[in-house]
Amino acid sequence: MIDVIASETIKARSIRSTRALLGFSVATVLVGGLMALISAGAWDAATPDERSHFGGLGDGTSVLTVVQLCLMTFGILTATSEYSTGMIRTSLVAVPVRRKLLLAKVVVVAATSLITGEAVAVATFFVSRLVIGDRPIGSLTSVATGLPVIVAEGLLMMVVALIALGLATMIRSTAGTLVAMAVLLFALPMAPQMLLPAPWNDRITAVLPSELAVQLSGAETQLSPLGALIAMAVWVTAATYAGLAAIGGRDA
Repeated sequence: MIDVIASETIKARSIRSTRALLGFSVATVLVGGLMALISAGAWDAATPDERSHFGGLGDGTSVLTVVQLCLMTFGILTATSEYSTGMIRTSLVAVPVRRKLLLAKVVVVAATSLITGEAVAVATFFVSRLVIGDRPIGSLTSVATGLPVIVAEGLLMMVVALIALGLATMIRSTAGTLVAMAVLLFALPMAPQMLLPAPWNDRITAVLPSELAVQLSGAETQLSPLGALIAMAVWVTAATYAGLAAIGGRDA
């Protein structure tokens, strides 16, 4: 299994899109810092009345959504790049136990997305706070309240990347998986609010991936942090199982 993981690591490094996506993720630290700098300048120039309803560009941590999308795409391409080029046949000849191949991809995507997501999220947070200082800009106004949210956001990036990997293995199409993930992350959370009565609308929305980070940090109480962590594990397990069933039950 270690040899298969090493092989998948080399594959991931050799794909140009991987370097581009991870490089862009790291670059968002600078973008977040620039957004914080612009907001700080706007705050200093604002009148007391303008400060009472100040918006600006926020504290810069909004760029973490872009990082999540980059790592989600990395998870997708880890699977679909081999299908689009036909290299999946070579991979299956080298690793005839198909489930072992997918589990190796899971390890590589999990490690890469977790390390990158947490590093970028924490760096963006501290850079933005350093720039903003004691100005009351954004919702994460202190390390004590903001760091748990940021760490939870970094963990969610790994969860999203692994869900994307499982769906990509099942769908085998980059475009199709991107659409499926967009529905899951952005469209689906709106459906319970429009279609279900209270309190079921909030209960259903609370277990969707896009809502789990804030609950894991304890900032929202629909789910406990432990409940949010369990929900993340269920999503990853379900997506991985779907991928395992797909790769083991059909031809390449």
